[in-house]
Amino acid sequence: MKLMCAGPTAVRQKSMEAMGKFLTNPDLDPAYTRFHRKVEEKYSQLLHTQCRSIIMLGEAIMGLEAAVVNLMEKNDRVLVLSNGFFGAGFMDYVESYGGQGTLYEIGYDHSFNLKELEAFIDANGPFRLATMVHCETPTGISNDIAAICALLKSKGMMTIVDGVSSVMGEQIDFDAAGCDILIGGTQKAISAPTGLTLLTLSQRAEDKIHQREEITGYYLNLKNYLAYPGDFDFPYTMNENLVYALDAALDEIATTDFAAIHEQFASAVRQAVQESGLELYPKEAYSNTLTAVLLPEALKAPDFMERLKAEGYLISGSMGELKDTVIRIGHMGNNNHYEDFVELFTAMDKVFQDMGHKLNGPLAENFKKAFQK
Repeated sequence: MKLMCAGPTAVRQKSMEAMGKFLTNPDLDPAYTRFHRKVEEKYSQLLHTQCRSIIMLGEAIMGLEAAVVNLMEKNDRVLVLSNGFFGAGFMDYVESYGGQGTLYEIGYDHSFNLKELEAFIDANGPFRLATMVHCETPTGISNDIAAICALLKSKGMMTIVDGVSSVMGEQIDFDAAGCDILIGGTQKAISAPTGLTLLTLSQRAEDKIHQREEITGYYLNLKNYLAYPGDFDFPYTMNENLVYALDAALDEIATTDFAAIHEQFASAVRQAVQESGLELYPKEAYSNTLTAVLLPEALKAPDFMERLKAEGYLISGSMGELKDTVIRIGHMGNNNHYEDFVELFTAMDKVFQDMGHKLNGPLAENFKKAFQK
């Protein structure tokens, strides 16, 4: 089965090999601590920043919650930006930890209009904190974090950005983006095993965390990570194997213009889809890590994906009211091999034919032409 979905992606071979190594005890060996810090620094460098990154043991959803726990105090007013399912999901964390969330929600098929957003803030603010998603995975929208965070910062807000589906697949300069916490995960474009959260903190975020007298909990409390060097290097036992796998993945990424590769595959996929007579779900702001496609009315996404799975390819559906109408193709990380996409689209051509839908032209041939331009 080939994974051509919107993550998790197929793990890189070098990461798999690195993950099998047992070299030391991360609780006791200072050499492991030095290695671990170098991996964090390597990740920051790939985001073009000297700001600190933290590796947390746990899937990336944990990072979303941790970011809110550390930057939001009880009764803080928080602006939750949503043009997708995960954007709206931040409300759960805000309300669970005693914040006062205000949801600013727009249609899921387009990005934020800055003038309209500013007018909303002026009418409903002030807010201490704002949350947003860079790439909305269920719908294939990529928001302009630099422009949006600049506006939010000008209104006195700290900012949390969910970059789980965008990190390494989109051009991200952390300093230029201006956010305070950027959350990444290992299982998407990085194509390392699921299980680590990556948090990059601005100096302003570090200062805020240090200044707080009390932060709820222990595991998500970033004071326990920022305390190094202290009595303990880490607040709990790290998984050395997952960090070895991450390190190997980052080394591979550093040898290429990784974001440009994603952009090339994304553009070819979108062009192939449209020239074959299919419709993209987003109207603008297309993601470079996945493409969301509206199926013809007569077809149902679960049926289409099941038939495609029988051909040996796993792609993604969507969520909520889009679960029957939208399919998603992941062009992220280790998915991005030309031959695999030709084979995927050949299989999709067959499934469309078997389900009685005539395309304007073969997806596979249209992809080949678009990719070679």
